[in-house]
Amino acid sequence: QLAAGILHEVGNPIAAIAGAASDLQSAAVEEQQGDKLLPLDESLSKNIELINEQTTRLGKITREIADFASPKPRERELLDLNSLLRSTARLLSYDQRFYNIEMDLQLDKNLPAIEGVADQLTQVFMNLLLNAMDASILKKQGKTKILIKSELDDGRVKVRVEDYGLGMASETLDHALEPFFTTKPVGKGSGLGLSLCETIVHGHGGQLKIDSEEGRGTSVQVYLPIDIPDQETDPADNNTHSTAVH
Repeated sequence: QLAAGILHEVGNPIAAIAGAASDLQSAAVEEQQGDKLLPLDESLSKNIELINEQTTRLGKITREIADFASPKPRERELLDLNSLLRSTARLLSYDQRFYNIEMDLQLDKNLPAIEGVADQLTQVFMNLLLNAMDASILKKQGKTKILIKSELDDGRVKVRVEDYGLGMASETLDHALEPFFTTKPVGKGSGLGLSLCETIVHGHGGQLKIDSEEGRGTSVQVYLPIDIPDQETDPADNNTHSTAVH
């Protein structure tokens, strides 16, 4: 609701700026077509073009945030997992912390649809990408990348999120999925992120596995069934969707 309110307030001035730029462009063309065919000032033309480009970009960003913030069905539905991964990666790419991180999407175009709750799975992949970003930045290695790969694996859909950051020591890895366990400073993380991810994935009848090596990065694999058993517990029943990500 907060995001929707902010987007509404931001959307109005974006529309006003775009309209003003359009009027400027029209006025300049009319001046050229009059008795005095004055050349359009090059700097003015470039500034109008820049305004148009940036208002278009802002409009695209606000639409993507609006799609992310809009209410989603709590019931499972058929999902295009690749589309969900693309939109999550695209939304996070606007975060300045990702400016030096390339998100390498290797998505299987033949991936079948799965049944799931879209906002819960978005929460999983957003959290995994934020963790990968943190690990990449802490390693302080300059430009780096995060791999996001989808594929079929033994009758299941597999999504791998892999970074080349700090990695985890074996003793840290042993506790990584425990609630409230975190290696981050106070105020930087609740320790609920990975635990919540595992709960949501299990609720979808899937598995979450972590491979990590200190100094070499971390790979998180999410396995989701194509056909979800009816008896699996929906994470929404436990209000896991209301827990803060990361």
